[in-house]
Amino acid sequence: MHRYLLALFLIQIPGLVLPAGNGAWTVQVVTSGGFLGTGDGNFTISSEGKIACSSEMRCPKEFKPSDLQPLVEIIQSATRPVPRPPLMSFCHDCITRTITISRRDSSGMLHAYTASWDDTTRGNVPQEVLRIYDVVVALRQQ
Repeated sequence: MHRYLLALFLIQIPGLVLPAGNGAWTVQVVTSGGFLGTGDGNFTISSEGKIACSSEMRCPKEFKPSDLQPLVEIIQSATRPVPRPPLMSFCHDCITRTITISRRDSSGMLHAYTASWDDTTRGNVPQEVLRIYDVVVALRQQ
């Protein structure tokens, strides 16, 4: 039973392995909640220009990693604390979004940044993180 649940979880969250090399990165967005409790789709993009999306959402064919590179670098160079997920939200049918930005810096050290929010707590997330989220989500409209 537990293996089945783990397999189901892994199938629904598309992922990409952090590409080899210094300066490589991935941005993963996982959603949950909403009216049906299933979020609005999950996806991951990488510095190699690869995209993986859950089956229920429209996935763009391609994007320019160079458009996101400066935004990802800002996140890693900023010394912002990782915002804690809200303990209690007043919105029971809101979609919760979790973004994980992973990057290997020029010396080969791995950095990861994760933030979670819903519509009522979006203001607690650093603007740089929301900018990446908004750019990545805009890819779905292409």
